[in-house]
Amino acid sequence: MHAVLEHDIVILSAARTPVGRFDGSLREFGAIDLGALAIGAAVSRAALEPSVPDTVNMGIVVSAGLGVGSAKAAAVRAGLRATIHSRSVDTVCGSGMDAIALAVESLLAGSAQLAVAGGMESRTNAPYLLRPRFRRDTDHYQRGRRLKVKRGGAYRFVLSENVEEQLQATEIVDPTSYDGLFCADERKFMRQYALEFAAKQGYTAELINRHAAESHRKARAAITQGLFRDEIVPAGEVRDDDLVPEERLGRELRENPDDLASAYNAATPADGAAALLLTTGQRARELGPKPMARVLGYARVDGPPSDFLSAPVKASRELMDGLRAAGRAADFTIVEANEAFGIQLPLFEEAFQGMAMNVHGGAIALGHPLGAAGARITTTLLYAMRRYRHQRGLAAICYGGGGGYALAVEAL
Repeated sequence: MHAVLEHDIVILSAARTPVGRFDGSLREFGAIDLGALAIGAAVSRAALEPSVPDTVNMGIVVSAGLGVGSAKAAAVRAGLRATIHSRSVDTVCGSGMDAIALAVESLLAGSAQLAVAGGMESRTNAPYLLRPRFRRDTDHYQRGRRLKVKRGGAYRFVLSENVEEQLQATEIVDPTSYDGLFCADERKFMRQYALEFAAKQGYTAELINRHAAESHRKARAAITQGLFRDEIVPAGEVRDDDLVPEERLGRELRENPDDLASAYNAATPADGAAALLLTTGQRARELGPKPMARVLGYARVDGPPSDFLSAPVKASRELMDGLRAAGRAADFTIVEANEAFGIQLPLFEEAFQGMAMNVHGGAIALGHPLGAAGARITTTLLYAMRRYRHQRGLAAICYGGGGGYALAVEAL
């Protein structure tokens, strides 16, 4: 599925929070806190009043424990009006880009005039999930029966008896891994598919680690030189992305030199948010702020889970073919391709030849805030295009379950 836009849809502004590694610099901020920061910054950077946007779409994957309407909660906390139309989007890692595509569709349909789109995630603060039934027999309980609980508050329950025995007989689930990285249909983690893909392609750990080292090097250099500062809205005192210390990376590489999907060469869990403000070309002229870019089109592909690593390339090719078929320019000189696994990078290098790719490093170094990832790479792309004077850019991302998105923009 792809769409080549015939009418002007423009991006007025974009902002993101720093990316914080798991239990790192952003541990005091929940997903809604981070989403509110990004939304508020996107609106203020366009020099608009918070009452002007009428729609907000925010990607969020691990939403357990956030309460109802997390997208609206983030918008209202950012100062937007309580009557704003809101949508929380879960397309796994593609959620942030799906939120952008949905905003574009609303603007084209005329059901929205000024839309916020992005994503937010706090993998650090995601709650653990307790299975409701016993997973094994014990002295007092039979497998398959429900836990024995009593009310501990309006929405809280506590174990009512034999607490230790009940805990031993049930199961505690980490939703950041299960809801974000586990294919329930085939009972496999995305890491397993990635390893199978690497074996099929014949990629070696040496090759993958060499690409990962470039991601780490570029990201560290960008932070040292302050190259992300324009796109980032601080979260409290946190102004920069929270990279894994070099000593820890070195230890991981020494201890697991042959691991094709290690903490060194794959994206690590992270927290963060990003938001963009979109409208029609006509509405932009009425409002006054000069847009950053025009959306040329987007594409989404879906397939079996085993194909998810190559899906961003397939989506990008479909989008470029669609642009050419419509008589539109399809020569892109810069691309932000989300680095879910270093295993993807040799494939990306071949597919995006001639393009500057992930010029400031990617998710291997910065981390992977699931629901925010698609909006984060799009925001980073826009600011890199401005800094290095690229006319047309491409953002691409895969998502668990077997799919990928691509988004094409043109600088204004």
